[in-house]
Amino acid sequence: MTTQVKPSLVTDEVNESKGSSNDRIFAPLNIPWYRRCQTLTLVIWWLSPWYCLYLTIHLLFFDRWYSTICILLYMAWMYLFRTFPKTGGHRQQWLRKLIWWKWFSDYFPIHLHKTCDLSPDRPYIFGYHPHGIIALGAFGNFATEATGFEKLFPGINARFLVLNSNFQIPFYDLFLTMMGLCDASKESC
Repeated sequence: MTTQVKPSLVTDEVNESKGSSNDRIFAPLNIPWYRRCQTLTLVIWWLSPWYCLYLTIHLLFFDRWYSTICILLYMAWMYLFRTFPKTGGHRQQWLRKLIWWKWFSDYFPIHLHKTCDLSPDRPYIFGYHPHGIIALGAFGNFATEATGFEKLFPGINARFLVLNSNFQIPFYDLFLTMMGLCDASKESC
């Protein structure tokens, strides 16, 4: 037994459900303010290495002669003498506690669940699996205070280890070390 559907009925129903073009509302106008802040945070976070690279190239080639000298000196220091990505960074709590990171963590959402108490007297290695390519969950939990790591594990000094290539972009390397990120190399571990 087969059922036949009249094509005119189907298209009429579909056309009625779509509504006219005058009834449509531009979607971003309906997005709540908090969700817009979350999206803006994520876009800026993703674009920050690219912006730092652009800033470096601009200062190196397209700005005044003294900015070229300054950026060359900074890059020489960065590649020859800089050791803080391997020695623990320059962790800045004010940067880690910005509301910005709460928006970042709430976008996905990222949560940290405590299953046991840890003594602050000894070192620990936290394994994060599966972390994916970018490890956004690990960044939100261990590089920021958005999920309350210090409240859940008082006295534990967590350092998030990332690839050395992240520290090769001028200015972005300073941001990463201020967040408490370190180079995941043999020397820093």
